[in-house]
Amino acid sequence: MGRALFTWNGFRRGAREGLPLAASIFAYGLGFGLVAAQAGFGVAKAMATSAAIYSGSAQLAAVNLLQTGEATLLALFATILVINARYLLFGAALQPWLWQAGPLRSYGSLLLLGDANWLLTMRRIAQGEEDRAYLAGTGAPIALGWLAGTALGAAAVSVLPRPEALGFDLMLPCFATAMVAAMARRGVDLVPVAVGAGAALGIAQLLGPAAAVIGAGLAGGAVAALMYRPPA
Repeated sequence: MGRALFTWNGFRRGAREGLPLAASIFAYGLGFGLVAAQAGFGVAKAMATSAAIYSGSAQLAAVNLLQTGEATLLALFATILVINARYLLFGAALQPWLWQAGPLRSYGSLLLLGDANWLLTMRRIAQGEEDRAYLAGTGAPIALGWLAGTALGAAAVSVLPRPEALGFDLMLPCFATAMVAAMARRGVDLVPVAVGAGAALGIAQLLGPAAAVIGAGLAGGAVAALMYRPPA
């Protein structure tokens, strides 16, 4: 059996469809750049953080932890690992389709994986997408938007208002809600979401937001696993 399609045409189609998402990711990156600069990061350090971690939620959590003055390398590593644990599930969902392009292309494409282009790619796979370069294509403009936004936010911190004044602190929850709305096809699909949300609210009151992220993921995932029924 031949190797799966991985062409420039697929990459170009993905980039074209990922371009509208890059605008919102640019704004999110702008918000992170502002927060990072206010925490004492220079432009180069903020951009290096965005390139290395490449996760807005994990980066904001790490910066907040650093601002407490009590951050250790282990605490930073654990925070980033926990918040980014969802990418293990994203990668597992893509594996049967993406791995057919070979390990080098697959791992290279996963470097550009984010929430937005994962959802876009999964929807295209359901519609019959065969060109595996589509994933990397969707990720390229999003990554550029993220880095450009970070650079501008960090550089313009003295003239731009606080991120909260621009509403950037609401971008992540709004995007997560949009993902749920796009993926839920039946009312019953919202049951794991409701369980996870309830668990997060309860755990946050007792143990704080970091533990709430873990608890919500475990609770929602467990309910989803119990409810799963393979197609007949």
